[in-house]
Amino acid sequence: MNFNDIANAFVLANLMGSPAELHGLLCGRVSGGQKLSSEELMSVVAQLLEVELERVEDLGDMLPELYQFTLGQICSSGFEFQPLLPDEEYPLDQRLTSLGEWCQGFLFGLGSSGLSEKTELTGDIADALSDLASISQVANLEDEEGDEEDEVSYSELVEYVRVAVLLVYAELNPVDDHRSPTIH
Repeated sequence: MNFNDIANAFVLANLMGSPAELHGLLCGRVSGGQKLSSEELMSVVAQLLEVELERVEDLGDMLPELYQFTLGQICSSGFEFQPLLPDEEYPLDQRLTSLGEWCQGFLFGLGSSGLSEKTELTGDIADALSDLASISQVANLEDEEGDEEDEVSYSELVEYVRVAVLLVYAELNPVDDHRSPTIH
């Protein structure tokens, strides 16, 4: 599953939406500990796209496949998670815009995942969420190409987002370790 797969599904379904924001939303929901049924998934996406539930059905199998892909990535212990963003073929300004949309979707998904105001976030998590909020406000570059330094900065931002999301997920979804103690 990649960015273009989602974009193509939107085009085929004649729906306007950001593939990056959709993936970010799903990642936020999962990070907040919410597991969605098929019906809930459809409803959440209809709300994001501001369309009737029936219109979301036009996305076909892409939506449940994306959700399962997202669960597999974030819940993996192998740190395989990557935000779904456009690849290097896209101009840097479009990739930055998509990164901002991804972060916006993540924050919205996390906020609507059922976390309460009583949920305590460590300083690291609060800082990471603040940084993601700042990245979500990223503005387009004036030139489409960007130079090598801009590309490096973009790559570092994507890596920061990746690690921040894994940190948020790990903090909000602690693993219960029920292994037997080793006897020597």
